[in-house]
Amino acid sequence: MSTIKVQGLVLNHINVGEADRILTLLTKESGKIKVYARGCRRQKSRMISSCEVFSVSNFVLYMGTNLYYINSCDLRESFYELRKDLLSLSYAAYFTELADTVTYENMDCKNIFLLLAKTLFYLSKQKIPIGILTCAYQIKLMSLSGYRPLLKKCANCGKDDKFTKFNIELGGVICDNCALNIETIKMNSKTLEFYSGLLFSPLSRLNTIKVDNTIYMEADRILSEFVQMHIGKKFKSMVFINTVKDLGTVK
Repeated sequence: MSTIKVQGLVLNHINVGEADRILTLLTKESGKIKVYARGCRRQKSRMISSCEVFSVSNFVLYMGTNLYYINSCDLRESFYELRKDLLSLSYAAYFTELADTVTYENMDCKNIFLLLAKTLFYLSKQKIPIGILTCAYQIKLMSLSGYRPLLKKCANCGKDDKFTKFNIELGGVICDNCALNIETIKMNSKTLEFYSGLLFSPLSRLNTIKVDNTIYMEADRILSEFVQMHIGKKFKSMVFINTVKDLGTVK
């Protein structure tokens, strides 16, 4: 029986029968794969922690007729702290849903895997403002997925300029000349600086980024519209998050 070894993060799962699950794993080595976890829901199962959403484990898998099956697994990180806070849990669900949407089988997902795992780590430790972490994750994920927003040249003509306008559909800043014929969103120049800082700063340095609340609110709104437009999906996990935002600023 041939086996493969992967490090995988559980994006979601489907319960099967009384004790089994089919997991969707995002792996460093083999992209996104479906895995059958036989008996993982039994209380005495050694696999129970490794088969929860968000968990990162080292897996030894073997191929069955249509799916991989778990031969053995070793839990590396459960991000248990996320389950203690409803808001953090909701953001974690959004992050994994985004990653699941932009990836597919046989795709090289190593960088997305690392981004998601690190983001969940910082989210669980609550050492970075949740709004800044969310904006950073979204813009970095879009960049890795081939949808990096154009921030330095006009998305319509390619001209260098001092930009104060953005077009969601074209996915970038728009010069004043092109803005005469293209619908745009007004954008503060400091919002553009904020985006650049998020895009090129490692997650570990996000605490060094300071942003005025007005700029953050504008950046968050534009980025949310950008993600939804280019991924083409409304995310269920954002419904609860937006409800919380309406009650007070999340940052």
